[in-house]
Amino acid sequence: MAPKPPCAKYQYVVTTAGPKILPVDEPACKDEESPADYNAGGYLPVKVNDSFKQGRYRVVRKLGWGHFSTVWLVKDAESERHSALKVVKSAGRYAETARDEIKLLSRVESFSPDHPGRPHVVSFLDSFTHTTPEASHICIVFEPLGENLLALIERHKKKGVPRALVRVIAKQVLLGLQYLHDECDLVHTDIKPENILISIPDVESHIHHELSQSPLPTSRRVGVPLPTKFRHGVSIPQNQQRPRRQVQIFNSQPLASPVRSAGKSGNGSLSNGGSGVNSVSGSYVAQMQISRLGSSGKAGSAGVRQRINKHESESGLSSSWKDRLASSLGTSLSWRDRLPISLSSSPKSVSNISPNTNVTSLPPVHPVWIKIADLGNATPSQKHFTEDIQTRQYRAPEAILGRKDWGTRVDIWSVACVIFELLTAEYLFDPQGQGEMFTKDDDHMAQIIELMGDFSVDAKMGGKYSRELFDATAGALRYIRTLKPWPLKRVMMEKYLYTDADATGLCDFLEPMLAPDMKDRKDAKDMLDHPWMRACAEDEPVDQW
Repeated sequence: MAPKPPCAKYQYVVTTAGPKILPVDEPACKDEESPADYNAGGYLPVKVNDSFKQGRYRVVRKLGWGHFSTVWLVKDAESERHSALKVVKSAGRYAETARDEIKLLSRVESFSPDHPGRPHVVSFLDSFTHTTPEASHICIVFEPLGENLLALIERHKKKGVPRALVRVIAKQVLLGLQYLHDECDLVHTDIKPENILISIPDVESHIHHELSQSPLPTSRRVGVPLPTKFRHGVSIPQNQQRPRRQVQIFNSQPLASPVRSAGKSGNGSLSNGGSGVNSVSGSYVAQMQISRLGSSGKAGSAGVRQRINKHESESGLSSSWKDRLASSLGTSLSWRDRLPISLSSSPKSVSNISPNTNVTSLPPVHPVWIKIADLGNATPSQKHFTEDIQTRQYRAPEAILGRKDWGTRVDIWSVACVIFELLTAEYLFDPQGQGEMFTKDDDHMAQIIELMGDFSVDAKMGGKYSRELFDATAGALRYIRTLKPWPLKRVMMEKYLYTDADATGLCDFLEPMLAPDMKDRKDAKDMLDHPWMRACAEDEPVDQW
């Protein structure tokens, strides 16, 4: 006997024509873009085997999606090689951002191709406009790359990425930023694990192998919700008599990294050789898992830390994690009052990367090769496109304060946060608001001062939000009075059980990049030869990642 189809669900809504009972929209594909974003101004519906630019690019499968675009693996008929095609939403604000990105990518391509940092910035191949009867979408073609550093962190979330591997990644990120900062005069403004991708050696052979082994693309047809307007807090669906469109949403199949170890298990998992931490939370400031909402407004899958878009709402959580933590554990609200987590393995290392690396090849001696991607938010250092920069957890103090005199050093702050996150699989800063008591910005500045110490009143003033956060005379925080310092070295020793020597070495590397006063912060070129990124005698080669 055939199973019965599930019962349809309905909801009571208020429309312009009065109250109505309407069917509930089908849920979107898990971890894929929302069908609602296929309305006017949104994504272009794309299917496997669709073609672009007069048949030059043929769609092979979906690689992923973001707030601004969907990304597809395509076969280039001219070069007979594969590329990554980014199809941007059609709304004017997204098109303008895409045009800015194309200008910046062209600028990056034209400067100093022999600079050792150039291979660590993604390569831009082509751009064009795809026009349909409904809208026009800007498309950008890139070299195909593998997973981002967030995937690497997730794979090592129990112990952190092996310290040896982090040394190599840190060196390459700093080289890439030195190229952007010093050669191109560009500030990336959104350095975070998602925007640092792992390059795949002999990528064409790897893609052919993966396509022969991986399952065929799968998709799901769902209804596109009708556009809605909000009036006095009530959602009012529009044009209820109009038939609903259907859209085919494909499941993302990002390029897997090549086999990372001879000890890879049959299910594709790896044994973790971590940095010596064992974490249960997305930030070392919170020993509990909390939901973080991304720019799409939906929570991600269980076990995967949720990311926050840089333009996130400041009122996203009705009850902060500090409330829940204090009530459940009976502890102080301070993020410093946490117990250390047991050390389960010692860190290992890898050989140093030479700044004179051949830019056209991928030397086999490097266990990983990264590229900085997503220049859509990049800006000249002196002529800013916007003052609203950086994703929350990686945001520099001058950006939190709303200063306009920031420059390339905001990226250096973000790099230090990313390096800490790689080592620990936890955020360095993850501020939360406390209702009407204080905002995320208040908590963010409190966490920075508790970790790095106080800084001058001059550095605190001069920003759009300075007087909202600090008292102009004394320089004290207005709404968070009680601070309990927990310096970075103590954090590494007490929570992550680093030895005194290891903690000292790491802090000597990170603290110059985390100077709260941007005038005291180091540049990328100042950090490239730091001893922490050199191989240590006790380090073992990285044979898996």
